Amino acid sequence: MFLRIVSQVKFWRSVMVLSLGFAVVVVLIKGSLTQGDFMSFLKSWKNLTGLILGALIYGFFAAYGRFYKYYKSQRRS
Repeated sequence: MFLRIVSQVKFWRSVMVLSLGFAVVVVLIKGSLTQGDFMSFLKSWKNLTGLILGALIYGFFAAYGRFYKYYKSQRRS
């Protein structure tokens, strides 16, 4: 089932959309905590790398959970 899910273009599109949304939310929260300097968090390459990897991991697991639930319900029917 894993290969069936990750081989679909829709899955990866969903991963990218969820990752982008997660990254935007994190930058907005961090920006509001630093009194409005939104880009101060992104000045360090370590922070930027962590944000990108964290967003991709979050997007992958969230999208995989949605697709797995969908295919599991389709198999029961």
